[in-house]
Amino acid sequence: MAKFRVTGGEDGQSGISVGSRRYEPGDVVEMTTSKAEWLVERGLLESASQKATVEVEPEPELEDDDDDETVEEVETSQWANLEGDDL
Repeated sequence: MAKFRVTGGEDGQSGISVGSRRYEPGDVVEMTTSKAEWLVERGLLESASQKATVEVEPEPELEDDDDDETVEEVETSQWANLEGDDL
């Protein structure tokens, strides 16, 4: 069984009940990962083991060409020269 720390949720004060026992923020509870999954997803539990640091690479910036037409300009210009029956 894995160990999880009660986080208190969004307000930091919410506890959880497991079986007949109540766990408050800061308490450590042991349970299977599958049973804890929904509590972790809702922010009520976190792993009690040391958190691994994950490095996220920034997305590369796209080059901005000043001479490109925007979508709006293209849509407007293709209808600009139509008259009468051409519409």
